[in-house]
Amino acid sequence: MKKKFDFKKLLKNKTFVLFGIIFIIFLVILILLWRVFFPGGGSNYGNRLDGIEKISFTEKAQKSVTSSIKEHEKVNSSKLVIHGKIINIIFDVKEDTTLDEAKAIATVSLEKFSKKVKKFYDIEFMITKKKEKGEEVEITKDDGTTAKEIKKQFPIMGYKKASRDSIVW
Repeated sequence: MKKKFDFKKLLKNKTFVLFGIIFIIFLVILILLWRVFFPGGGSNYGNRLDGIEKISFTEKAQKSVTSSIKEHEKVNSSKLVIHGKIINIIFDVKEDTTLDEAKAIATVSLEKFSKKVKKFYDIEFMITKKKEKGEEVEITKDDGTTAKEIKKQFPIMGYKKASRDSIVW
């Protein structure tokens, strides 16, 4: 005669119940860790880029911006890089360029962007001056002694948020 499996007897066995609970907790922890380390697909930017396909910022328009900056007599080089909704414009100015002149070049370059692009993208300016000599100034240290230091005005950064019309330096 065949014996029937007795589930009630098995549940009375404390060791079996304890291992069962530990196994279930272990599975839950594994599932949670899996979700943390291997999240479901999706964009790196979440939904922040919704509508980007409706805004046309072609290669031709991008080259128009960089070439208008390069054409300025005070500029050595310029480049434009797009990361999601942020346009980075990086340009290097010549040694005789003042801070105000560099800022003016960036401000004028905003005219090369369409209204739609300016309203959608954040625009960031990074202006360098590779051959800047700087100005020697005297500083007072925390201990009260003085020392001479070279103070440079560059690099500078400016940022134009999509919802604003001007650059903040």
